[in-house]
Amino acid sequence: MTYMLLSRLIQGFTWSSVHGEDKIDISESKSLFMAKPLHAIAIPRLAPQIYST
Repeated sequence: MTYMLLSRLIQGFTWSSVHGEDKIDISESKSLFMAKPLHAIAIPRLAPQIYST
């Protein structure tokens, strides 16, 4: 279930970094927690009319 949700999030949106950050750091950390929080902007790939109900 988690893999399916993550894959739909990645596919369904165009991702970009937050203004002022050049790169998104995805390096591994030595502990169980991320070294830095992930900040990204998600923009839907499909037209807004498709999402309305």
